Amino acid sequence: MQKQYLTFTLDNTIYAAEVSSVQEVLEYENPQPLPCPDPVIRGIVRSRGKSISVINTRRKFGLADCDPGPETRIIVFEIPDDEQGIVNCVGAIADSVLEVLEIDTEAIEPPPPAGHSEASKFITGISDKDSRFIIILDIAKLFSIKELTNITSFAEAAKEK
Repeated sequence: MQKQYLTFTLDNTIYAAEVSSVQEVLEYENPQPLPCPDPVIRGIVRSRGKSISVINTRRKFGLADCDPGPETRIIVFEIPDDEQGIVNCVGAIADSVLEVLEIDTEAIEPPPPAGHSEASKFITGISDKDSRFIIILDIAKLFSIKELTNITSFAEAAKEK
């Protein structure tokens, strides 16, 4: 079975999320900062008449910060909250958005057991295109309501272990 994935980059690594979880892709604008001690939360932007929390995805993944460039985008994801029966939106900063790919689900490999244990909770599989790995993310787990209310970066979680 084929599924569509939006591909994007962070630190020269290609990631993918199911298109069904994407509401829209926004041109980058500096989010309005919030009085929030967590450096993963970059601030808020307004889209479609709603305030949307924006996550510094690089920090979330334990990567070094970099200045936004002309290709930087904010991907607005829809995150279901099954307990409350609603859908929340969260923005994730990406270095660039590449394309929508159709990937055969049978061609997706499970993630290898090695690697950062916190990160592996959100990786559903690995695919490839043109000899480059594509890391497929489970956006609902990556930005779950529980995660957003108790947000921490992978780097901070690793320091605690």
